[in-house]
Amino acid sequence: MNQYLSSKEQFWTLNQFFAKTWKIIVAIIVIGLMVFYGWNYWQTNQVEKSRKLSEYYEQLIAKLDKEKPDSVNELVNFAKSNNTIYSVFSDLYAAKFYVEVLNDYAGAQILLTDALTKTDVESIQAIINIRIARLQYQQEKYEESLTTLNHVTDEAWGPVVNEVRGDVYVKMARYADAVDAYNVALNSPIMIGLEANIKMKLNQAEYLKAKQFDEQGVNDTAVKEKAEQEVRLKNSETEDKTN
Repeated sequence: MNQYLSSKEQFWTLNQFFAKTWKIIVAIIVIGLMVFYGWNYWQTNQVEKSRKLSEYYEQLIAKLDKEKPDSVNELVNFAKSNNTIYSVFSDLYAAKFYVEVLNDYAGAQILLTDALTKTDVESIQAIINIRIARLQYQQEKYEESLTTLNHVTDEAWGPVVNEVRGDVYVKMARYADAVDAYNVALNSPIMIGLEANIKMKLNQAEYLKAKQFDEQGVNDTAVKEKAEQEVRLKNSETEDKTN
């Protein structure tokens, strides 16, 4: 028996196969084409959308005028209208305007908090958290500022984070902690041109730490002397009653 099919038999077999499966094959081809062209269309549409958002963002930035406080409103509205990276940038820029022009630290913090929810890029999150911590410092929310700084875990930001942490500790009169924070910043392997400023703050914190220690020593001595006087007075009264 011949193990190989003749040309006619092969042709007949193929015809039978296509007769049974042509609908499936056509469906697969159509779906493949739809996916291919649909993906290309989606990519083209996303690129065009991103281009338009970029252009509009740049227009809004150009419209900002320090002499016109309301000029930031359109940028804020744009930030609220989408969840793209341009929304994040808009929040950051608007927050800067709120601080420098409007002196509205609470409003700036709201904008930065909104930006924080719209990005998962660690470096951008670090920048936002540091700015929020500084705003909380300006609003005298010192414990909140320390908590926010703890969210920045990238060692590259260590000098900046510990400088702000030291500033907060100084305001809280925790001068020993401030000295420690400034020293950590100075000993960080990655310095970003902050060394001179941090050294100046460290010297001031060390002075305040020493002064606080001396004052506590004086107070402790005064308390001790007062307690001894009270004891002597009570002993004297007891002796008088006995006599």
